[in-house]
Amino acid sequence: GDAWAELSPGTEDCFALDVGISFAAPAIGNQHLSFVLNAATFRNQIASSRTFVLRQEIEALQKVGLARGGSLKNAVVVDHDSVLNPDGLRAADEFVRHKALDVVGDLALAGAPLRGCFRGYKSGHTLNNALLRGLFATPDAWSYGPQRAVSRKVEPGYSVAA
Repeated sequence: GDAWAELSPGTEDCFALDVGISFAAPAIGNQHLSFVLNAATFRNQIASSRTFVLRQEIEALQKVGLARGGSLKNAVVVDHDSVLNPDGLRAADEFVRHKALDVVGDLALAGAPLRGCFRGYKSGHTLNNALLRGLFATPDAWSYGPQRAVSRKVEPGYSVAA
């Protein structure tokens, strides 16, 4: 459909994300988030975001063995224009924050930190995985380079430059 994702070289020694989502459920709607990934932005912007599900999809997920550990404590349940969790959302844009968290996890499968920029609209695990496979299938699109230590706790290593 209209989902897409791309990786491009960055202008600095960092990894930036620009994530957009669009859902028909008015409680989610259109959301956008853009940030440079580092320990602080991970901790403060995306780490606490929960996965989400549309109420009408729960039964179908459970029938195929998914969402078995799901509850209103670890997931956000949306029913059209309402969030069913009694405590509401942790952030007004928790949905796109969770999608950004998904991107970080999916791209961690590269096996080394990425430097560059991720941009995506309606991307999900399958599309993010295909993007990473496409990157590595194109040897002249990436290279290993020295990683700059971001704190005293991080040892220098290697990173993949997108």
